[in-house]
Amino acid sequence: MLPLLEIPDSLISNQHLFVDAFFKSYPLRPSPLDLTLPDGRCRNYQFPTYFDKVQFSAGVFLCSYEQAAKHMPNADIKPVSALGRRAMVVVASYQYRKIHQMKGYTEVVVMIPVVNKEVNKGLNIPLLPPLIPGYPGAGYHVVALPMTSLENMLRGQQFWGVPKTLHEVLIDHDGGNCVTRIQNEGGLDFILRIPRRGKIKNTDQKSRVFSMINNKPIQFKTHFKGMSQNTTNWSVLFRPWKEAGNAESLELGRSPLAKVLKGLEINPEPFQTRYCNDLKSCLFLPD
Repeated sequence: MLPLLEIPDSLISNQHLFVDAFFKSYPLRPSPLDLTLPDGRCRNYQFPTYFDKVQFSAGVFLCSYEQAAKHMPNADIKPVSALGRRAMVVVASYQYRKIHQMKGYTEVVVMIPVVNKEVNKGLNIPLLPPLIPGYPGAGYHVVALPMTSLENMLRGQQFWGVPKTLHEVLIDHDGGNCVTRIQNEGGLDFILRIPRRGKIKNTDQKSRVFSMINNKPIQFKTHFKGMSQNTTNWSVLFRPWKEAGNAESLELGRSPLAKVLKGLEINPEPFQTRYCNDLKSCLFLPD
């Protein structure tokens, strides 16, 4: 999908498309904040933002703990540790087919699982925080977020302080894989290949994201639900972190964004993969 640079004159009236129990559990409310558009107009949305019929694919990779720590938003947020002085980084592709009040778009989130040491009293148990629902102080910090919608880039920057940038994002199916290719005028950013197979799991996950707006720490909630197909490769944890296997799922280009990812020293063989073709999700304003 090419970047969508045109912002509609008005919001789409499509609330009738989001009527099941998942969305009804989160009643809509007007936002206390307006979005400022490039022409100076203000726009008010209802929240949380509803997403339906989302195609989702993600890989959980291991990376350098030292390099991941350089991306933390403040001193209270630390990367979740893994074995051998490593941390984790998640690369997740989202094709939003149905969105409340807006047109669909595509994005790829590069995020590091983290813990808030103020909440969990400095305890950083390897691997467990993102794997255990409700783990105290667990969440994510977004390192990069290439995507295809100018309107939603502005929303991400102004409401949540996340580094959304406009790129071309192409999603296709290649044999048994979901392949996401991210590129821009600087060439290839990266390619993510995730298998459309694995153990079927009813995923119902609430997460927190830690960010900064105007040099102030914020956090916000997401909730997604759907039947996903998951794989886990435990052997990745016990090999030297610079030694990649033969199941590489992440291919990096030579663009400025690719340079950021290379700086994390990511092992391109994933520890876990997840795929879902029909995800529901809600995105909330900061607390």
